[in-house]
Amino acid sequence: MLRTVALLSAVHSTSCFVAPATSSARLASLRAEPPAIERPNPDILLGAQIDQRQQLGFAAICGGIAVGTVACVTGLNIVEYVLPDEWFGAWRDYTWPLPLGGIFAAAGVAHFALADAFIAIVPPKGTWGGLWQVPAPGAEALCLSYAEYLCYVSGVAEFLGGVGLAGAGLGLIDIPVQLPAFGLFLLVAAVTPANIYMYSHDAQMGPDVPPIPYPDGHVGRAAAQCVLLAFFWKLAFQG
Repeated sequence: MLRTVALLSAVHSTSCFVAPATSSARLASLRAEPPAIERPNPDILLGAQIDQRQQLGFAAICGGIAVGTVACVTGLNIVEYVLPDEWFGAWRDYTWPLPLGGIFAAAGVAHFALADAFIAIVPPKGTWGGLWQVPAPGAEALCLSYAEYLCYVSGVAEFLGGVGLAGAGLGLIDIPVQLPAFGLFLLVAAVTPANIYMYSHDAQMGPDVPPIPYPDGHVGRAAAQCVLLAFFWKLAFQG
């Protein structure tokens, strides 16, 4: 957008053309921010329902992600069966560890560089009708809030898991790739409630991160979560 405005200014100055009033309106429209994504009515959110309904809704979402993951693993198994011998293994071993490891290592760094964005989506204790009771041992001793503690701990885990996966895939770290892959599978499952919290309470990651359209964006995100879990499962349990 800025390049467009600069280009218009350059043309204006070189041609010595006095823009009519309508051009000002057009420039103003170019500078206008994109329309805001409409947010849902807070009353319809899962987090606004009675405790029992929240608990059932959370369990149903977790169950749906589990079923979706099994379906994705089954799909990958079919692809492995259909492809000629060793083709699937080559695709898995040479193209999955490095990009997936790099993404998670970068995400781990982001937990510190953009901490406020990740802290904003940590479910508070007692969320979903009291179901969420994950402890934060040592948070007070470190002078960290509950959300800060979980943000930083998960960031360290993502960074180490990502580096371990990429390093093992490249042969730079002398460990089986299955170990970091299974660790990241468990980690993705463990941080899934943060994504569910964004859906159930319309939690946002701050003004610098575009909001997720409700509910379609969350459905797509859950599907991507299933695919990611399936990839880590196939990396961890080969053969």
